[in-house]
Amino acid sequence: MALMTNHGRRPKPSGMWATNARQRPLLKAYQPLAPAFAGALAALAGLGFALAAHIMRMGADGPGARALLAAPWIDLLGAKIAFWYGLAIQASAVVIGGSLAVWRWRVLRRRVGLLVGGDALPAPHAPRATFLRTLERLIASADDRPYSLVLFDIDGFRILNDRHGAEAADALLADVGRQLASALPRSAHMARFGSDEYLVFVPDMGIGEAFLLARAALDHVARGPFGMSGRPLGVTLTAGTASFPETSHSLRDAISQATSALQEAKDRGRDTVIAARPNKIGLCRLGAEVESALSDRRVYAAYQPIVNLQTGQPIAEEGLARIVLPHGQVLGADQFMGAATDLRLVSRIDQALIEQALERCRVQSLQGDRRLRFINVSAALLQERQLLAQVASAFSGCDVLGELTGSRNPLVIEITERELLRDPAAALHALQPLLDIGARLAIDDFGSGYSSFLYLTTLPISFLKIEMELLKAARTSERARSILKGIQGIAKDLSILTIAEGIEDEELAGIARDHGVDWAQGFYFGRPALEMAAARMPVTSRGE
Repeated sequence: MALMTNHGRRPKPSGMWATNARQRPLLKAYQPLAPAFAGALAALAGLGFALAAHIMRMGADGPGARALLAAPWIDLLGAKIAFWYGLAIQASAVVIGGSLAVWRWRVLRRRVGLLVGGDALPAPHAPRATFLRTLERLIASADDRPYSLVLFDIDGFRILNDRHGAEAADALLADVGRQLASALPRSAHMARFGSDEYLVFVPDMGIGEAFLLARAALDHVARGPFGMSGRPLGVTLTAGTASFPETSHSLRDAISQATSALQEAKDRGRDTVIAARPNKIGLCRLGAEVESALSDRRVYAAYQPIVNLQTGQPIAEEGLARIVLPHGQVLGADQFMGAATDLRLVSRIDQALIEQALERCRVQSLQGDRRLRFINVSAALLQERQLLAQVASAFSGCDVLGELTGSRNPLVIEITERELLRDPAAALHALQPLLDIGARLAIDDFGSGYSSFLYLTTLPISFLKIEMELLKAARTSERARSILKGIQGIAKDLSILTIAEGIEDEELAGIARDHGVDWAQGFYFGRPALEMAAARMPVTSRGE
């Protein structure tokens, strides 16, 4: 494989004879063999010397031989001296030339990051062919486990290269590589993949997580610091992501999709991440995985606590969908819900989670646990009127348990504003069987851009879940804080409890608390935890 030099720029037609070695890519590619060529030439000279001496030693009587013997340099050296001296020159030339060639080749191997033997991975600037072979070995030994690729490109690198020169550009490229590597998880593998590109391989990661990883890496690199020619320099990256099996069916396909996503990101502008969209093969494969998980009862609920912001005590929990693969890998909802939606499997996932929540409700209510159970309901399930009626009938048992323990039915149906605003009257009609048994209604992602206060006057809303981005904006924006105060004031007047979503740290918790928000959930209070024992019941298989 030819080594890329001069950062991918095409050499001029006369570049082979340029005075600057950096501009002679052809000669530079064969530079490691130069000592071997020199040794071969010296060996030929020594061989000729030895042959001449051999002719003299044989004592031939021909005129050519007598002319050769009459030469002054032969008379001085003598037959034996000439013969052995020629052999010595030949042997020395071969040994010295070969040694220099081996030494020069090893130096070059170290420079490009080639590793000999073992399972070690190439250096960040290893040739792409070597890196691809290494990835193929890793994937072959991983039994089709999921992985993601992220292809990073330095924005405006060629302009920087032309403006500051190749040496400064090389130094910047190395600095960016080190900064990028420090933002990646330990399981990630990275290598130079082009003149200004880095390819990152992350095992056991889906497309959603890869997108977040790429975004975090871009932010990390943007903080720098970097410099060129003694001046500070701001550097941004653009990235494209792809994954197996969600968007691709092979490593080559994943690389192609990541490259296409990177190009789309470049077209949109600097500091951008684009994730590849599932193709038909990837979509069908992931859909088959979801089908298999439903049939094998490997769809589980991961429960995240919801706490009272004033007391800090858990008061409710939300069940979030997870799939456990046969080898134990856990897929988050962001990794499979896209395929499940396209293949119309979401209602079956909802059904599985609701049945698990029912079993959990029965067991824990008898133990005196009165926490509320928040369950997400999709638009697909709202269209399954018969299924909703069956769920309502099953949850009537929880209503009885609630009466025995002196509390209301603990079921809370959670629906996004987007689903509700499509047709509020139809949504209310579909949810009525659940509302009739005492279930309450929560609006998810309130404040995410679809907000409408009109339905608050007509629908029996008990909870508003405030979107995380509004809380983050309230850190620095007075307008965001005013909106948050307004939402909280309206909710209080309507006797609606508010829940802050996505609380990641004490600062966000403090903002929500200071603005009167009632409850909160997020990683700061607890991550979703799998409850696999509750999922042992059979999951009904539906044809849709």
